[in-house]
Amino acid sequence: MDILSTTRHAVAITVATSALMASGVTANHRSATNGRPVSMSPNLPADFPLAPGLKACKPNPGTGPETLCEWHNVNGHAIYLFYKTALPKAGYTILKGANEVTTPHEMAGIGFKKGNIEGAVSVSGTDLTIQAIDKRAK
Repeated sequence: MDILSTTRHAVAITVATSALMASGVTANHRSATNGRPVSMSPNLPADFPLAPGLKACKPNPGTGPETLCEWHNVNGHAIYLFYKTALPKAGYTILKGANEVTTPHEMAGIGFKKGNIEGAVSVSGTDLTIQAIDKRAK
């Protein structure tokens, strides 16, 4: 799956499930290895970096091997820059096609993979969606 397909998939699912998404919890945990915030979601990988200012993800329950997390009112450009560098530092491969467009409004997508985990970080305006799929859990 290329980055465009992954991003379109994440956006389509996010739109369909946005009414069901739970709000983020307020815990701000940090990795013991590098001091950066990491995911505290029960479904995002434990080593998945969490951008500064984001609350930990509480994904829609019952999505099987797929986790969707959503945040609003973010700085899309800062989020894109963070994940473009933080994902490789955490051992994730950025898939070909990662891109950002700022006109007419912020849009960005980064596909990633690490082991059996694949997903995308998608920004549309001030909305952020992170999708992760555990390929082992099919």
